[in-house]
Amino acid sequence: MAEGVPKYIAVRDNLRQRAQAMYPGEQLPPEPELCDQYGVSRITLRHAVDDLIQDGLLVREQGRGTFRTAKQGESQHEVISDHIRGFFRQQADLGNTVDTKVLDNAVVRNAKAAQRLGLPDDADLVRLERLRYVDDKLKQHVITFLSAARFPKVVDQDFSHQSLYDFLEHNYAVRLVENDAAVRVHALDTRMAWYFGVPDGTQVLEMDSTVIDAFGSTIAFGTTLHAPGSGEITFIVRAQKDSSVA
Repeated sequence: MAEGVPKYIAVRDNLRQRAQAMYPGEQLPPEPELCDQYGVSRITLRHAVDDLIQDGLLVREQGRGTFRTAKQGESQHEVISDHIRGFFRQQADLGNTVDTKVLDNAVVRNAKAAQRLGLPDDADLVRLERLRYVDDKLKQHVITFLSAARFPKVVDQDFSHQSLYDFLEHNYAVRLVENDAAVRVHALDTRMAWYFGVPDGTQVLEMDSTVIDAFGSTIAFGTTLHAPGSGEITFIVRAQKDSSVA
């Protein structure tokens, strides 16, 4: 396992790679066997597996075991549970091909975003602007703001092929547990209509997201424009559970 990475994260990431190579319906080895392979307790293993179940990659059947799920359709899922996973990781775990075009990654000042992050109006923020494609189709335009002082490494990263949330977890030990979202109808301006290939003024779903960590701190604020025709966003809400690990 990678040095400095929590055990359950290392196990989860390795299990994700294994599961992605499995056929739909294929069963994972029994828990005792996996515990021996990874040298971890059953509590740690279950913590890792639970994350992949919540991401839709695995399913646990009582009395039978844990299985690889079938590839799901193109509905866009924002999963709100005891562990927030980003769109990039969610779609990849569903077996979809995810590509990201980074339009901007820079330090800026934005009073509205700073207020949502609980920072002074003149605080330096990282502004990350991306286009997200699923199976070569543009699905989202996303602008995310974070504190530049707290997360200085973000501005130097290329997020074309990695998840922002995974990066924060691995580099800053941030565990995201809450996503406060507000959804509205939005008319596209000329620039965004050009990206989506539709007429100016086309109405789409716009979602503001305020993402919070396990300590109640606001980590990120962002706005997402969903592609025309994405008339459904599914929210899966689960009660938080004890996340202690061995």
